[in-house]
Amino acid sequence: MSNKRNKEIVNDSESEEEQETGSDKDSDVDSDGNYIGDKELQADFEGRNPEDCDFHGIKQLLRQLFLKSNVELGALAQIIISQNYVGSVVKQCLDDIMDEDDDDDVGDGVFGVTTVINVTKRKDEHCVKQIRTLLTTLADENADDKTKALVNKILADESNHVGLVINERILNIPAAISVPLFSSLQSELDKANKKNMQYTFQYLVWICKVYKSSDDDSDVLFANQEEKPLVKEAIASFDVDVKEQAELSQWDFEGGAMTPYRKVLIFEGKKFNELVRLMKEEVENA
Repeated sequence: MSNKRNKEIVNDSESEEEQETGSDKDSDVDSDGNYIGDKELQADFEGRNPEDCDFHGIKQLLRQLFLKSNVELGALAQIIISQNYVGSVVKQCLDDIMDEDDDDDVGDGVFGVTTVINVTKRKDEHCVKQIRTLLTTLADENADDKTKALVNKILADESNHVGLVINERILNIPAAISVPLFSSLQSELDKANKKNMQYTFQYLVWICKVYKSSDDDSDVLFANQEEKPLVKEAIASFDVDVKEQAELSQWDFEGGAMTPYRKVLIFEGKKFNELVRLMKEEVENA
């Protein structure tokens, strides 16, 4: 199995003079062990094929996206691992500081996951059934009549394969890492299709994490910056208010509080390469 690799510097490291004592550093870590301080840290990241040891890390990232939705995230994580020839996980590069024999001890440190799941071919798997029901329910509750009809149509027609794109990572990983991850995904999809695997999609569904300061789209912040230009390419979309599900109902950002939403985008599958190009341009121009 190939080992896809992309090293990214998140932030410059602190100088020795600026480093704090151990007791002070403890205050920069929350109860879940996540760094919440404002000091600059250095870390190298790389993209790898998902492995069994990544299960818990992938599941946690999926929880960020789906929150309290009725989706069996453990089973979904298993699907992502089972199709490890398509998609990547983001992990900290430890080659220079640890021996290969130690890999099993640190395999669960997953900082991101990028993949696509065929929710038509896998429609009989329980967690995929839940996702399909979730999409239909969310559309019924939040979309206009035209979009509701489209969602029901593409999920009901088994001759049209629908891909669910998952692009999730922890907050502080820079958007630049998405470029090589999606480039790898493009190549992997091409290889899979040449082997007669079903990864040619007539439609793609993409769920984006966004924050809004009002009910309209005049002030929207994308958690994953690279996804911002994709909205104009969607053939349909709708927003879902998730403040009741999120642990924090609002997020303070510069001028004021912003409310978390999920923006569900639907694309023609043939536009995937164009979407990747737009994300690359967004990152390069940031």
